[in-house]
Amino acid sequence: MNFAKLDPKKREQYLMIVCGIIVVIALFPLGIYLFGSDVAQKKKQLETTRDNIAKLETKWQNTMTYERGIKKNAADALPTDNQLAASEYKNWLATLTSAARFENAQVNNTGTTSVRANLTRGQKNLLGLDSYFTTYKFSVSGRTTLTNLGTFLQRFYEVKTQHLVRSMTIKPVGNAQNGGVEVTMNIEAISIPQTPNKTFVAERKEEDETPYRQWITDVAGRNFFAAYRAPQPIREDPIEVPPAVVSASKHTYLDGVTWSNNQGQAWFNFRLEGRQRILNVGDNFRVGEAFCTIDSINKDRTVDVLVEMRDSARRVESRTIYRLTLGDTFYEAKFIRDLIEEEEAEVEVQQTATTTEMTVGNEA
Repeated sequence: MNFAKLDPKKREQYLMIVCGIIVVIALFPLGIYLFGSDVAQKKKQLETTRDNIAKLETKWQNTMTYERGIKKNAADALPTDNQLAASEYKNWLATLTSAARFENAQVNNTGTTSVRANLTRGQKNLLGLDSYFTTYKFSVSGRTTLTNLGTFLQRFYEVKTQHLVRSMTIKPVGNAQNGGVEVTMNIEAISIPQTPNKTFVAERKEEDETPYRQWITDVAGRNFFAAYRAPQPIREDPIEVPPAVVSASKHTYLDGVTWSNNQGQAWFNFRLEGRQRILNVGDNFRVGEAFCTIDSINKDRTVDVLVEMRDSARRVESRTIYRLTLGDTFYEAKFIRDLIEEEEAEVEVQQTATTTEMTVGNEA
């Protein structure tokens, strides 16, 4: 194209277009430099605002769910009268401990706390601006057995009310023959202003109690207080025990040794009988046809057992001492000594001494 032959007006138009393109190309980097950071900042602010809105929506939904849950559970809450709620619930706990055969049971109200709803500014509260719930705290302590403790917890949680066992401490009790334990529990229950209850009603849930009884039996049969011991390999040459007790001895375990008030207790698991016994020194038990007595409970957590074998006329044929280590079966017991042989040896020594004394007297 020959610009010299163009019409002057068109030539000016073309020149203006070219100059415009040049100016745009020249100013574009400058615009990016001057306004690009501001755009990025605005974009970041927009993303932050969206995140904040999403968080507020989530918080709103959680609050609504929380308030609906309170309204739904109000029917199972304690009455709103603080004194009445604390008194009636405490009396119910005392009755429950008595039914579970707690010894020296103590039930105390340890405090009351009121919690108000945590609302976002401008948020509408479904339950009213002054909505809150009140927590009543109690401590329960006493002596019982693991089986009775299981019964207590079953009766506790089958009642339709808003409560829970916040914490529990269990320790073995001295001179206990049936898994005796000392229990301390911290319990909490709540009341809600919207509850229709004017008094505490211990209404039980309609549930089948059979699985609970089985769970209680299973748990109570375990030894919670024995120190862990890894499974031991089967010995190739186990210590011999009387033949009559071999089968039962392989299924009789020393599960634990505990000490209370300077008195030892041996925890034996009789698996063939499906039961566990806690034995003190002098207590008797049987393993198959063997008559056994706890001879001593040692500080190294071993137990010495006196084993007697008797004939059909119940005359003692053998009296031996065996030692069991924690985790051993009776079949793995270590032979210590034969009491009948010791007694016979002592009688022989006494007879020899008597004969010698008579001989010396005759010679004199």
